Amino acid sequence: MSAKMILFASIMGLGSSVALADTIVQNTGTPGFPGTFNFIGYNSSSVAFGQSVPSQFLEFGGRFHPNGADANATFVAGTTVTATQNGVTMNVPSGNSIPDPNLFDARIAYNSNLLGSWQLTVNNPNYTNSPATFATRPIDASIGAPAFITGIAISGSSASVTTPTISWTAPAFTPPAGYTQSTRVFIVDLDNNRQTVARIDLASNVTSLDIPASANLSPTGHYGVVIRDDYRLTAGANAQTGASSQSFFDFRPNATQQFNGPVYVPVSSASAVGDTVYSFHIDVVHGQSYNLDPAAALGYIFSIGETGPNFASVKLPELGLGHPYGLYVWNGSQYVFAADLFANTLFDFGPLGVSRFKVLGIDESLGLDPNNATAFVTQVTFTGDGAFTGTMTAIAAVPEPSTWAMMILGFGGVGFMAYRRRRRQDLALAA
Repeated sequence: MSAKMILFASIMGLGSSVALADTIVQNTGTPGFPGTFNFIGYNSSSVAFGQSVPSQFLEFGGRFHPNGADANATFVAGTTVTATQNGVTMNVPSGNSIPDPNLFDARIAYNSNLLGSWQLTVNNPNYTNSPATFATRPIDASIGAPAFITGIAISGSSASVTTPTISWTAPAFTPPAGYTQSTRVFIVDLDNNRQTVARIDLASNVTSLDIPASANLSPTGHYGVVIRDDYRLTAGANAQTGASSQSFFDFRPNATQQFNGPVYVPVSSASAVGDTVYSFHIDVVHGQSYNLDPAAALGYIFSIGETGPNFASVKLPELGLGHPYGLYVWNGSQYVFAADLFANTLFDFGPLGVSRFKVLGIDESLGLDPNNATAFVTQVTFTGDGAFTGTMTAIAAVPEPSTWAMMILGFGGVGFMAYRRRRRQDLALAA
């Protein structure tokens, strides 16, 4: 029999026990899947999939399996991994990843005292070299942060509802000496304990991706997307280290097919008073309508960025409220009443436009959802061309869990906001 034969040792009256004549090894020979990893991570905002996340973190771990087997569910279930560095010891849990089943992955808050090599102890008593120890590479504290991916959009159609297209703008980059840059996309099932269902490694000059059919998306499912810009050691290094900057959004496949044009997704963050703020970074054109759809609330504040054109006009949706919206404009020091604005009525802000406006009178009980045809749509135009780097802030009756906003840009397109309450969960994605 082969070196992986099973040895049976029977003890009369006590049943049988099983030991495997095999050893624990780290992953080798699979491109994009290093044996160990240790890197600095950066989040594009303070809120991801409804949870607060740090701006900077450390992530480390490894991929371990029986010798000669890239994945073994029984092995993972019976294995524990601990990491030790500078007197700190912690558990490294399994990664819950379909494309990366032998992953063990930990994420902690950034700590300048923990940038060295982690000693990873892999323990499974069924294997002859257990406990086995593997070391990560240390992190170079001077590596710097890769630029964030911007201009993220998602689009789909009735023919591609479960394989929508994601596109983005690739940032300019100059990797440090000895490192290369790459893009990694993770698809996470938010309905199934944040299980990673797809992981795609891309060259740095690739700016779009059709989600593969192998991800097995459900049309009515709820998914998260993480797009990472990475600095990694040159290809072939089995003990990886570097830095990663990641942006994220969530979507429902059957919502993306309802609209003409791509859905532009913002970055969310928490303001100083705890409100969730949604930020955009896209190019806009004078005279073109852009449909914004924020999360359900009593009202919204729309603001342009530090630069860029003012809002020229606004049109609000028909939701069967039976009353007009209250529209307020910023006069430089406060919001002043502008109009009782009925649905589907265009309001012109004048030749100079306005930098901010506020909408009140929205019925929060509507519970706006991308599957609901009455989703709130705010149509705006701009006074000129330029980059819209503006924000929108929901005005809620009581503090609510964070939500994600979406914006759609297109010729005759309709925007929508996915309003979904989030539960706090950790997000950890492998190197």
